[in-house]
Amino acid sequence: MRDRTTQLPSIVPVRTVDGIGWGGPVEGMSDRDNPLRLLSDNQQNRSNTGRAFGNVFADAELLPGLHLRTSFGIDYSMYKFRQIYKTYKAGFLSEANNRVTDNQRFFGNWVWQNTLNYDMTLGGKHQLNFVAGTERISYYDESSYASRTNFASEDPTYAYLDAGAANKDNGGGGTAYKLASYFGKFNYSLADKYLASVTIRRDGSSRFGEDNRFGVFPAASVGWRLSEENFVKNTTPFFSDLKLRAGWGQTGNQDIANFASRGLYQSLLGTLDPNFEYDRGTAYDIFGNDTNLPSGYRRVQQANPDLKWETTTQTNLGVDFGLLDNRLTGSVDYFIKKSEDILVNLPYLAVVGEGGDKFVNGASIENKGWEFLVGYQNELTNGLTYSITGNLSTYRNKLTFLPDEVINAYGGNGQDVTRLGHSINAVYGYVADGLYQNATEVSEGPTQVGAAPGRIRYKDLNGDGKVDNFDQTWITEGVPDFNYGLNLGAGYKGFDVQVFLQGVQGLEAYNNAKFRTDFASIASGENWGERLLDAWSPTNTGSSIPALTLQNSNNEGRASTYFIENASYLKLRNIQLGYSLPATLVSKIKLQGVRVYVQSQNLFTVKSKEYTGPDPEVTNYQYPVPRIFTTGLNVSF
Repeated sequence: MRDRTTQLPSIVPVRTVDGIGWGGPVEGMSDRDNPLRLLSDNQQNRSNTGRAFGNVFADAELLPGLHLRTSFGIDYSMYKFRQIYKTYKAGFLSEANNRVTDNQRFFGNWVWQNTLNYDMTLGGKHQLNFVAGTERISYYDESSYASRTNFASEDPTYAYLDAGAANKDNGGGGTAYKLASYFGKFNYSLADKYLASVTIRRDGSSRFGEDNRFGVFPAASVGWRLSEENFVKNTTPFFSDLKLRAGWGQTGNQDIANFASRGLYQSLLGTLDPNFEYDRGTAYDIFGNDTNLPSGYRRVQQANPDLKWETTTQTNLGVDFGLLDNRLTGSVDYFIKKSEDILVNLPYLAVVGEGGDKFVNGASIENKGWEFLVGYQNELTNGLTYSITGNLSTYRNKLTFLPDEVINAYGGNGQDVTRLGHSINAVYGYVADGLYQNATEVSEGPTQVGAAPGRIRYKDLNGDGKVDNFDQTWITEGVPDFNYGLNLGAGYKGFDVQVFLQGVQGLEAYNNAKFRTDFASIASGENWGERLLDAWSPTNTGSSIPALTLQNSNNEGRASTYFIENASYLKLRNIQLGYSLPATLVSKIKLQGVRVYVQSQNLFTVKSKEYTGPDPEVTNYQYPVPRIFTTGLNVSF
């Protein structure tokens, strides 16, 4: 809806002059519908969902310290949505036939878990814990729809399917998947100083090929609590806690389509609305008379019996510390995370033909970085308590492997420049080098189709005297230098306040919304941005905004550094002020606690002057992050 309001020119009236009909676009404008008509004509559309969920369990102590637990849970939902498409006329947009569509869906899963847990202590110092278990998950999803057109009335109390006179249509489908897991874990602690843990899982998913259903994922971690050692206690007594830890482990991912490993075929007679989609039907009467032809089948997905689990291997090294009786605490972590056999549906050459889609294990990615956390809390003699906690993290991301057959489908020049070694957020494009100021600059510069005074000048990176596809490069990695946050809290005589600030620093982001604010030629017939009032002209040559034109002859919507901006920001994410009634008063009314509070979220944003949009967190067409004001009452019994 936000997209419609920015695209439809504001001169379009909400209503026609009679106050009854809807205003809409006319010739020369974009074909964007009246957003208020959309809101009004859809306000009767409501969905209803009923949900049943719960869990039962039994726990038996077979021997001292040995527990057998079984648990069974369900979570199922029933969804229903009736949608009434009304007739309307809004400018050159109109619909003469109304339609009602009923959608129904039943979906959910059951989970059955069984664990055997054994705790034991040896010699007073050795603590051991063993866990072994199994888990089963079964998910099911079924949906159906039915629709008719030509309703005599669009009143929601009348417009049920039986009242429709024409174009009966229905359809539906179902899907399911299952997971089976076996796992074991061993924990060991010696005098609370030396810690170790080992885990192994064997997970199976119905989504993979028959020979690769199961994957094995081990993990291990160790810890050394130095603060319990005498050589630390005697030499550095200010450490109330000091712990070294290291961990290594693998996890699996099966988040793909339920039938990703199988070859799929679809039975389809024809396309319902050829105005919006080409006909993919499998039966067609060349004379156009027979509408009862038997449907054939078309392939929609190639089989891949070798499809297997995506595996992520992560190594962590960390230090936890506490000083001054743990009033000052913190941690430092370093991690390396490598994902291999990433599950993707790769693009394919057109010569493969229809139905060339195929899920494969197709890429590898590496992430590594640092995380820092430090906090301080204290209470003064007058009863004032306060706390300060800050965190900072930084990471680097790069693609380390792509199959040869698609390595150039994700950016690059098809020769020596590929996405390998770059972030998955990296953008490939042209380097904008200001604007052409006069005809002499155009004639003396490299050949560039559409070059003219006031137009964006692109760099000839390979120096061959012309600007073409081979003059692109990686124009941003899309990864910030670091992320950070700060939590502040205080309490005094029943009053408390909490403040949370969060920020991103050093992020060069692609501001995709800029093509609406800086160009009249790309979003033709739509609202233009206020920045265009300062566009380049022979009398305004100091502007960095291209000259006004309705012809995009310079292809200025191409990916380029013109759209790359500093998206660093600092946001006040949350501030809350509360008051708790005294315990003596609360106890008199048989309550445990009463607290009132007021709260605000996303109250303000500090951003770079280089960023031309209102919110650097929103660089595309998403809804802006809203400010939210809340007041509440918490009562505990």
